[in-house]
Amino acid sequence: MHKIVHLDLKGAPLKIPFLEQVLKTAKTWGCTGVLLEWEDTFPYTGDLVNIGSIGGSSGDEMYSMEEVHHILWFIKNIGLEPIHLIQTIGHMEFVLKHPAFHDLREEPKTPAVLCPSKPQSLTLVKKMLQQALDVQPDAKYFHIGADEVWHTGVCEQCHNRAITNEHKVPSLYLQHIREIVTFLKQQRPELIVLMWDDMLRSINIHTLEHYKIGDLIEPVVWNYNVKEHFQIEYHLWDTYKKLFPNVWVGSAFKGANGSCQVLSPVTRYVSNQQAWLREIRSTSNKINFAGVILTGWSRYDHYATLCELLPVAMPSLSCCLLYWKSADEHIEDEFQVSEVLPEAEWAGRRLALCVHSFVMLRDRARQLLDGDPVATWLNPWQLKHGYTSPAQVEGIAGSSYAIWTDLKFLHEDMLKEFPKITGKRSSDEWMESYFTPLFKRISDLHEAASVRCNTPASVRPS
Repeated sequence: MHKIVHLDLKGAPLKIPFLEQVLKTAKTWGCTGVLLEWEDTFPYTGDLVNIGSIGGSSGDEMYSMEEVHHILWFIKNIGLEPIHLIQTIGHMEFVLKHPAFHDLREEPKTPAVLCPSKPQSLTLVKKMLQQALDVQPDAKYFHIGADEVWHTGVCEQCHNRAITNEHKVPSLYLQHIREIVTFLKQQRPELIVLMWDDMLRSINIHTLEHYKIGDLIEPVVWNYNVKEHFQIEYHLWDTYKKLFPNVWVGSAFKGANGSCQVLSPVTRYVSNQQAWLREIRSTSNKINFAGVILTGWSRYDHYATLCELLPVAMPSLSCCLLYWKSADEHIEDEFQVSEVLPEAEWAGRRLALCVHSFVMLRDRARQLLDGDPVATWLNPWQLKHGYTSPAQVEGIAGSSYAIWTDLKFLHEDMLKEFPKITGKRSSDEWMESYFTPLFKRISDLHEAASVRCNTPASVRPS
């Protein structure tokens, strides 16, 4: 089985030296390929220039065409398989947010989903696919995304098409997929096309057979839950057995623990791999599993904030890959989970340690900010009316100053480490989303406490 590491570049695209270090180490852990989800970090050209890196859409100034060629070359040069992931109907925010493509939205209020009924939609997607194909003439695999298509049959054209088709709303999605894959196969007949499977699960087998989906793609069945909550409907395997010669697994090593989480608990993600191994072994008499894609989401969608950064998730990636390696050797029962890595194997270790320090300081800060002393002796009413006692506030001033000082030193360290990992936009985004608001709250508390410390005990509220 392939062990493919997914890199979600729409969140904190990776500086190339750091990326190279990650990939070289991942190969030693058993990685066999890399799924590159470019989104707006791909250097689209021509009338697509504004949706990609050349047009500055992502704000991180990555990647140039030369850098993309280098990344693909490097991946192959160390013996891994590079795979493009280009979204083709869902998760199209990075395209449909632009005024030039507003009319191609399925639902005008959101840029998430492409309308499959407009001829320009297919033209747009084919141009995107062609440019990705052109930079990798020897591609063996190609991933077309196609997950979480939340709005279907909404616009008038789609609605009318759906009600007049015997296969109703699913026909819109499946015809679009068929057109896309046919285009890819015309360019590269031997290309193996992958797609996320979630939109296929609720479609009946007769409709799937009608559109010959089994001849077009190999599905990636994704489920990111831990063992205790992991479940794949049994009938799904019966359906997929009849349709697909090969099926892929979609697990997670980061980015599935909460949309604004900053740490990647290793035990949680290894549990997901364990659940998948159990599932594979219980269905191996039905399904030929071609590989596992270990997803590493950086944000839940284009507009979501950054979640777990890759440096933080390196111990998780290591354990998840090594777990599959131990399963190949049938020694998974002896597998030991570790939340840390040797320094030589931990790309981005210093930034990861900074994030861990931030979490500890955040916990201290929240305990102070939301704790009884502040609520009892320095609450908003007391501040507004100047009704405080300096002896009671003195402890708050000291505690807030200690946290403020630690945060200030940590801020300097993080500003040194972030540029080694990602671009300025993503660095600023993480700091201003997570660090800055906390720092301001502590600063404001310390300032208020310091003033009241030096103010005599009040006689009465003002």
